[in-house]
Amino acid sequence: MWNKCLNTFSLILLALLLSAHASANDEPEASEPTEEPVVYSSGAELFGIPFNDLSKDKFEEHLAKIGLEPYPSYREGIANYSLGATGILGIKELTVIYNRYQYVERATMSGVVESAELRAKLGHLLEGKYGPPSIGFVRDGYGRARWMLTDGTEIELRNTTFDVSVSYIDRVPRRASASGRIDVEALLRRSQ
Repeated sequence: MWNKCLNTFSLILLALLLSAHASANDEPEASEPTEEPVVYSSGAELFGIPFNDLSKDKFEEHLAKIGLEPYPSYREGIANYSLGATGILGIKELTVIYNRYQYVERATMSGVVESAELRAKLGHLLEGKYGPPSIGFVRDGYGRARWMLTDGTEIELRNTTFDVSVSYIDRVPRRASASGRIDVEALLRRSQ
């Protein structure tokens, strides 16, 4: 009799366990928090405007809005700007090179930055916006690196000594054609 009661009790306990397991499977599992993928910028931006095919007029108008005026460089196609007494993360000079069609080819911010904290912030800022560099390295905010972006622009960081520079480069700056039409043959030759 005792064995019969024990077997019945075992069957009831097994049924309860199976029932509890089945109802636990009916409830949605608590999902682990998933990290959203980080999306990096696919094109260079300088002072908040896209750098690719940036015209001199548009760029100078934007710089004037933020209070930057060029000082005389006496060289054709080159403009120099002071970024103020404290600069931007310690960088105090901006040099812009325009092509003969008045589009920006290269913009280089440079200066002597003695603050290790500001130098590190610069590297972290570029990595946070553009991701890991295509060439070179950035460790703890310091390094020599180049980001080759999908819109045809590049950013080059030189931040291994106090002499720091960040260059924005348009690999194929816009050129004005005399007719105002697209020269398909020239584009084809350039892509080959």
